[in-house]
Amino acid sequence: MLSSCKKDQKKLDYPIGSNENINTWILDSLKRYYYWNEQLRADQDIALPPKDFFYSLRNPSDRFSYINLPGDATTITPSNRNFGFDYTTVSDQNSTKVIGIIKVVLKDSPASRAGLKRGDYISKINGKTLTSANAQALQDEILNSDRFSMSLAEQTNNIWTDTRTVEISKGVILDQKEISRMIESDGKKIGYLYLIDFNAGLATSLSPVFSNFKAQGISDLILDLRYNAGGQVAEAAGICVMIAQNITYDKPFITYKGNKNGGTKTESIGVSSTFDRTLNFNALLQQNLGLNRVYVLSTATTASAAEIIINNLKPFIQVIQIGEKTRGKDEASFRIFDARNPKQVNWEMYPIVYKLFNAQGNGAYNLGIDPDVVINEMNTLPLLPLGDPGDPLIKTAIGRITGKISKSGIGINKALSGSFQAGNILLDSRLQSTRNSTVITHK
Repeated sequence: MLSSCKKDQKKLDYPIGSNENINTWILDSLKRYYYWNEQLRADQDIALPPKDFFYSLRNPSDRFSYINLPGDATTITPSNRNFGFDYTTVSDQNSTKVIGIIKVVLKDSPASRAGLKRGDYISKINGKTLTSANAQALQDEILNSDRFSMSLAEQTNNIWTDTRTVEISKGVILDQKEISRMIESDGKKIGYLYLIDFNAGLATSLSPVFSNFKAQGISDLILDLRYNAGGQVAEAAGICVMIAQNITYDKPFITYKGNKNGGTKTESIGVSSTFDRTLNFNALLQQNLGLNRVYVLSTATTASAAEIIINNLKPFIQVIQIGEKTRGKDEASFRIFDARNPKQVNWEMYPIVYKLFNAQGNGAYNLGIDPDVVINEMNTLPLLPLGDPGDPLIKTAIGRITGKISKSGIGINKALSGSFQAGNILLDSRLQSTRNSTVITHK
């Protein structure tokens, strides 16, 4: 939900549009809303460019607050999203070989139209062979360009061969639809749902999916949030409404702890799921699966609102987390903009305003949420399509559901014999992009 910082009309000390005028507004806003407002630096230089000024004020503990000027691409941290894919660059355990592995290809994107798919291997970017030394530099070339080339490769008998080179240009990426399916194993009906974000309108759009799961009589749900960088609290809460048993409107769901101005407040799951007025609680409740447990798949790029799903469902039902430790965004923000009439400042900022806790008061997961079963998907190559029952994370969840895999998950996380075996992760484009996302809530 959007919010604003509205100041009383008063005589301006600095010309409208000047750095001093903009930075005075930034500082006044942070003094009111910023979680660490009492620790703001006293030696401010309000003549700095606004972006530099904002980041000069950020607390050492603050990893995620950001500012931008709408319409000015130079103030927005670039990501791979406009090309439609994310990848990881890794070294081979048994050689000096470095390879890129495509993890995500967005639907109807430049990458998908170029024929890229999850699990493809990248050998070169802009004609340059990937190495440990140039992995980040080549990623920067992608981010700072409108078009780049990529060479794909395959491995046969431990020999790598380039197969083709594609050129990819930036494009407009639409909201990504979920991936859902039914999996039947050993008499169990299992629902699978992959979500890449929690953008506005998501929970409502998923109503038919949950309706189908309910009609099919699923016994368990695998919620795949491995690449979900988060988004709106309302959407995360709305999805929780459709999952957990014994949900009522007034059950406590989330606690926000802010500075002295913001205070501490606890919201019910009903309020949290409907505060942006795009969701209808009773409509969501009609699709409720009544589950007493859920299996959540995670990696280091599972962040913010996706972590709310994990942490804030725990007071309601059992959450079995499979994969890797999450990113560790236990904080929330809302958009602060100049609501004066006439507007004087066009910049917008998303400072950390709250720390987040569940209904039992548990939070403080800034270092990430540890999984119950540790599985690194990069240790089982090639990567399979999302939703494939053979995927190591999904396979582990199915095994836990059917009782065929012990709680440790031993026996799942193995690389194919004789194939490339991922060693050190040199770069993860998806992880880098999560640095610039926050949990979005309301004032």
